[in-house]
Amino acid sequence: MMKMNKKPLIVFSSLLFLLLFVFSSCSSGSSNSATPTTGRSATSTGGGNANITPVINLGPQPCPDAVKAPAHWDAIIGTQSNVSQVGQVTCGNLIGQPTLQALIVVDYAGTGHVVDVYVYNNITDAAPRQIFKLQNLYMGEAKISGYNTLLTGEVDQGSSINRGKANAAYTVDLFREFKWSDGVGTLVQVSFPGIYPDLTRYQAEIDQGRVNQGQDSWKVNAAQVALNLAEHLLGWSANAAATLVSGGGSGDADALGTVHSADAGAGTITVTMSRLEGNTNGGIWIVTSVSSTGLSLTAPTARDSINSPVTIAGTGTAFEGVIGTVQVLDHLYNAIGHAPAKVASGSNSFSSSVTYTTSFHGTQEGLVVLLEENNAGGPPAGAVIEKELIGG
Repeated sequence: MMKMNKKPLIVFSSLLFLLLFVFSSCSSGSSNSATPTTGRSATSTGGGNANITPVINLGPQPCPDAVKAPAHWDAIIGTQSNVSQVGQVTCGNLIGQPTLQALIVVDYAGTGHVVDVYVYNNITDAAPRQIFKLQNLYMGEAKISGYNTLLTGEVDQGSSINRGKANAAYTVDLFREFKWSDGVGTLVQVSFPGIYPDLTRYQAEIDQGRVNQGQDSWKVNAAQVALNLAEHLLGWSANAAATLVSGGGSGDADALGTVHSADAGAGTITVTMSRLEGNTNGGIWIVTSVSSTGLSLTAPTARDSINSPVTIAGTGTAFEGVIGTVQVLDHLYNAIGHAPAKVASGSNSFSSSVTYTTSFHGTQEGLVVLLEENNAGGPPAGAVIEKELIGG
């Protein structure tokens, strides 16, 4: 009998074992699985740690437990017992990154309810970094908007609705908005694009809440918003007729409409509108521009920052050398400065210097308006209205 050589058998057995090991490794569980790529999220059904990509959320967000108590911030800000204390802590993505920032409101003792407003970054660090401060807001308020901006409200004590009143009768009437600027490294004041029915995002978000509760339903009707603007800002009669040129439906985010005056000598305005924050699910309509054929404003540009005196320039058809009047309106739609829009001989262009005086010594949201003169002696025949930041 031939004697079998054991060496090939040993080699064959080793190869077979190696193949079985490789097959077993490929068929095993996810203990060696790769980490998900950035921009995708993993979900876990077994209660383990899921790798979830950070996101930027809109509006106020829950603060981390370690920093959500007002008392935590008293020591950081340095409030004084019986004089000041932290009254509000709110968190949100205020700088355009997934990390949270903290909005801190400090209340002062006294009948005026004066507040200081702070924003901090690196909020869970032992020494958070202050990136914004606004002080001495009379009867002040502050919140994070649905657009991740900082909104503040306060009393303008010299305004037309507060001047001469007792403290208890004051109305919070001045609203400002601040947005993060990478270039400046802090929050800077910006303007809401709205002209009517709200000049500021603070007021618009309050109005949206009322509409959500079944109040002021006309604000979700684009044609009615355009009509109300013509009546309240131009003095046109309630018999004016509004026509939607495009959009304005229940599922539309934008609308373009015209309003034709029923007053003698008055004409037509074109009204551009958009839903608040693009919300087509019952969002209120916000007017963002008003214009009339043959009229224009060339300076200042829309949503610019202006100071008194301001040069307002534009074009239009003149009657006896005058197109009409240019005005600066404050945060309550009051005219605080005006001048005639006069053209040079043989020209349709004007440039007028307007000096104005504000009741609030700071920057507020307001309007620059060109009103076309009505040769029949009635309300303006046409108008151009632009949003501006008005320095005081």
